[in-house]
Amino acid sequence: MKILFLTCLTVILLMVHNSSQAQYDPGTKNWLVGGSLSGTFSNAFTSSQTGHVQNLNLYFKSGKFGANKVSRGWLADYTLMWTESGVDFKYGSHAIGAGYFINKFQPLNKNIGLYAEAVGMGKYLLARSNQGYKNDGWGASILANVGLRYHFKSKLFLDCSANIGYVNYQSTDLLVKNWEAFSIGLSPSIGSFKIAIGKTL
Repeated sequence: MKILFLTCLTVILLMVHNSSQAQYDPGTKNWLVGGSLSGTFSNAFTSSQTGHVQNLNLYFKSGKFGANKVSRGWLADYTLMWTESGVDFKYGSHAIGAGYFINKFQPLNKNIGLYAEAVGMGKYLLARSNQGYKNDGWGASILANVGLRYHFKSKLFLDCSANIGYVNYQSTDLLVKNWEAFSIGLSPSIGSFKIAIGKTL
């Protein structure tokens, strides 16, 4: 009886161990779609002017696991920024990008895993205002993110991530003249928090 009990216990433990590692096995593919929404609102009482900025980000990722719980893959990204300020100023910008990412996972249990992510991405920028303002161009970014992935079913998972640092370069045509900007950021913001749903294939 003890031998049967120990055999069953061993099989159950092996099944739990295998299920906790299956989503990170070499050759395992996955995809996810997600985004973020953020905004600000201001009111200048002295001039009776109001303004707001809204950012919407949508993205798609497709990756494949290799050795040591490392996932690599491609992503597509779209960001819309909409600004209204003053009496009659409206400004909208679109950024369409594509890039490559690398994730390093550290499973906590069979359902939850933490990861660190590095992303390299290029973007095409298109912006217009209702007052004839034009700002088109391109940009390139290197991003450092951290995240948490929760498998709520055998093939489905939720993914939450936040940016902790970036290096960004942007070149645009600002009122006919060429304008370049280089920026580095090291602190996260609420606008960098993203939620996604994905599937293991």
